[in-house]
Amino acid sequence: MHSVIWSRRRACAALIAIVVLLGAVAASAEAAPTRVHFFAADTSEAGTVSLIFFGAQGAPVVFYERVGDQRSRLGARTAPSDRTEMKAAVTWRCDRLVRAFEARSVLPDGTVATGSYSVRTPSCATRLQLVVPRRLAVGQRGRIRVVDRWSNGGVSLKLCTAPPRSKLSCDKLRLGHGVLSVTRRLRATVPGRWRAEVQIRGHSVRRSIAVGDRARAVSSPPVVLATGDSTMQGIDSFLADELGDDATVRGDVRPGTGLSNPSLSWLALAQGQTRRQRQATTVMSIGASEGHPMTDPNGTRHECCGADWVVEYSRRVRRMMRTYRRQGRGRVIWLTIPLLRSPKLVASLGVNYAIVRAAEGLDGVRVLRLDKLFSPNGFQEVINYRGRDIRVRESDGVHLTIAGAAIAAKVVAVAVRER
Repeated sequence: MHSVIWSRRRACAALIAIVVLLGAVAASAEAAPTRVHFFAADTSEAGTVSLIFFGAQGAPVVFYERVGDQRSRLGARTAPSDRTEMKAAVTWRCDRLVRAFEARSVLPDGTVATGSYSVRTPSCATRLQLVVPRRLAVGQRGRIRVVDRWSNGGVSLKLCTAPPRSKLSCDKLRLGHGVLSVTRRLRATVPGRWRAEVQIRGHSVRRSIAVGDRARAVSSPPVVLATGDSTMQGIDSFLADELGDDATVRGDVRPGTGLSNPSLSWLALAQGQTRRQRQATTVMSIGASEGHPMTDPNGTRHECCGADWVVEYSRRVRRMMRTYRRQGRGRVIWLTIPLLRSPKLVASLGVNYAIVRAAEGLDGVRVLRLDKLFSPNGFQEVINYRGRDIRVRESDGVHLTIAGAAIAAKVVAVAVRER
């Protein structure tokens, strides 16, 4: 009997010890300092989202996606550099445009480093490209090609055609997973302007085919290049929806880069973009990662963010503005960045002043003052927009929220349409 009681007492004591130990562990975890780090979702690779966490100091970083109240683990990555990346963490989806991600790392000193970031991926309105011949002779056969810009496949669609003054005739098609395009032939039996249309989830892309000598060919919509660092992310996809069929928006976002950051030559990139795209309008947003020392053409090094640093930054911006102008054939809309939270506030002030200065006297260049829209009184998380208080800044104090990106895109779309 005594042994049974003694055994029960030992079991109870052991249980209490375990509870105390768990409590100590929990208290230790709660006591561990937590710091928000720079974290971004990169949508520059069509069809996928890559996640980038900065400052892990070689410690493993665990990445998550949050859907409602559920958080799913995407995986862990370790990198020897300051930049830890999970390439192609998820793919774009037509039924879930807003994606919310989180990252967590325990640094070597025990600090818990966290980050959260939401991004709005492109809608299905821009997923498919419809390639048609601009002109055909009567009786000639032509090819109509549908291309999945996302390079994912696994989607159903309708491909429709119609002769002049006739109703569309549609075929249901499916691109299998990994299938990037489908082609159908068209025989132009009567003269006039034929219509071709591809439909997907309530969105459509339309093109015209001129058949016969008297039919007038229709020009393709102008190209709008939306480019920059992670501050452009989300704005580019909303902008594509805002402009609709009036323009073809092509995004080229390079997170973590900058004009003072030696990791990428933006002038060389701008020249390459312009050769490939021949865009009618360039929309640029950059400045989240600025603050690095810069060397001017005379070889003098300038630390951020004094007057000489601003002068050099302005010189670099102006050269890029001239490149994007395409010798007068293109327009440039350069966005100032909403002021960043300290300690990056000073750099963002210098960047915006340099941008305004760089555009002086350049025809076809417009500076859109997003800093005055989102941070008229310095850094702020909430603004009053159309009578409502809206949270427009992410927790990192750098990026816009989904709502903020949507507001910015509306303002940019108005500027793109203005002549």
